[in-house]
Amino acid sequence: MSKPSPTSHSLGRRETLRLMASEPMGRVIVSEGALPAVHVVPFALDRECVVFRTPPDSPLAKAALGTVVAFQTDHIDPTAHTGWTGTITGHASRIEDPTTLTRLNHLLPTPHDPHQTWFRITSELVTGHTLHPHPEAAHRRLPP
Repeated sequence: MSKPSPTSHSLGRRETLRLMASEPMGRVIVSEGALPAVHVVPFALDRECVVFRTPPDSPLAKAALGTVVAFQTDHIDPTAHTGWTGTITGHASRIEDPTTLTRLNHLLPTPHDPHQTWFRITSELVTGHTLHPHPEAAHRRLPP
């Protein structure tokens, strides 16, 4: 017998961004050669935008620059079947303003590599969901 799937409830924009800001790592989803590609990055939220660093000649930098991308992070407890997930969809751009770069270097506590470039993803669309165990799961017994 299969386990019932967890149930999901939508979160508002503000709550989704709050939860996303609590995680240190996320996934940037881009199109590479007309196929979806996922890149794991350390990130921060800066004024409701995702910011991250990547080498300027990396596949991520090449695919993201000037395009619409998605960013996703979550916190899931697989044992309890609880947690949340959040997704931001927006335009990716390189950050070049020196004042902004100085501020961002203090915002994201990862080692600064002068060979990396900062990127921003605008938060044009923000969706989030909480996950809860399916009600039937509480009444079922696990096999010995």
